[in-house]
Amino acid sequence: MAEPAVGRPAATALKLPAALALMVASGFAALACQIIWTQQTAIWLGHETTAVLAVVGAFFAGLAVGAFALGRRVEVSAQPARWYAACELVIGAWGLALVFLIAPAGQALLELTGEQPSIVWQWSLAFVGTFLLLLPATAAMGATLPALERVLARQSASGTALAGLYAANTFGAVLGVLAAAFWLVPAFGLARTAVACAALNLICAGATLWLFRGRAARAAPTPMTAHAPGLIPLLALTGLLGIGYEVLVVRVLRQMAENTVYTFAMLLAVYLVGTALGAAAYQRWLVRRAQTGALGEKLLLALAIACLLGTASLWMAEALKAAVLQVVGSGLVAALGAEATLAAVAFLLPTVVMGALFSHLCTQALASGLGFGRALAVNTLGAAAAPFLFGVLIAPAAGPKAALLLVVAGYLLLALRLPRFSLPAAATAAATLALA
Repeated sequence: MAEPAVGRPAATALKLPAALALMVASGFAALACQIIWTQQTAIWLGHETTAVLAVVGAFFAGLAVGAFALGRRVEVSAQPARWYAACELVIGAWGLALVFLIAPAGQALLELTGEQPSIVWQWSLAFVGTFLLLLPATAAMGATLPALERVLARQSASGTALAGLYAANTFGAVLGVLAAAFWLVPAFGLARTAVACAALNLICAGATLWLFRGRAARAAPTPMTAHAPGLIPLLALTGLLGIGYEVLVVRVLRQMAENTVYTFAMLLAVYLVGTALGAAAYQRWLVRRAQTGALGEKLLLALAIACLLGTASLWMAEALKAAVLQVVGSGLVAALGAEATLAAVAFLLPTVVMGALFSHLCTQALASGLGFGRALAVNTLGAAAAPFLFGVLIAPAAGPKAALLLVVAGYLLLALRLPRFSLPAAATAAATLALA
């Protein structure tokens, strides 16, 4: 039964800021945990680069499992706020459990790996072991955004709140990465920081039950329209290419950066800043054009061009770093400033478009009856394959330059699904071939 119209604007005005605040806090805790887990798994994996690939792959695979397993249940539930609170409780509880479990589990996996393992066995254990170890928390994380989107569904039936929630969640993730790497872990250690993140998850759960108490949401109706053609593979491929680009750029920049414990956090933070800006820009200026057929193709083409420019910038990175250091001087702060500059040049423009594109595809998924939970699951499943495909297979075999140009070509092919001439697309293709 629909809620009476009287008082709804006031309720909406209160609900949306509360939901955005929850998304910021949830994103903070999630990415702070990712930094913690990366440093902890590096101990038994033996190298931080291996840990980054394993944790990123496990993180996205867990998100996909959670979104697949719980997304539809959340969508048809009349109490999505309870689902959200339950997920936050699971995340917090498993985060606390990992404080005690991750060291002995890592030791067991190290013994299982053996002294001279084959490459296949070593990488299989690294990815599968990390995935299983983090799964309860990451799967619950995969259902939090769909659950909160359903909480606001009545106030934003058109899907206009979705990009805002995603932007808030990603903004919180930026804060979590920076706070964990530069303040919390150095000041308090891994275990205490993990406990603080778990406490934040528990606070989110309690706040949700209090803020949205006694308000049942309408269950999502059974869709009567067919899914937009090609939307599912497009979601999967954009997830694969987006995280593939991240993995490859991080690989290149770490070779010329100081490669301290702060380097990955700085690169990841810049990536997330761009994504948050793109989602916010989509909600502000583009969401009303969501049903325009050409918008998705334009965003894909813009992304191909942006990734091509970002790729080209990497081969000028040494000169740019030297120029920045000449201006700001030497020392750790100066080195981090130079790394942030390199990351911004390579990441910022592509990730802004990525954030807008993901928001657009998810808005299309809602409108077509696919559902946000399933859209998120498909996208993160593609993303989960990227660390292994690009970081373990393609980059070592073909080199990072060829792998990055493959990402550009992938976006270009997705943009040209319809056979028609486009001067920007033709120019991008020619430039890609010239750089190859």
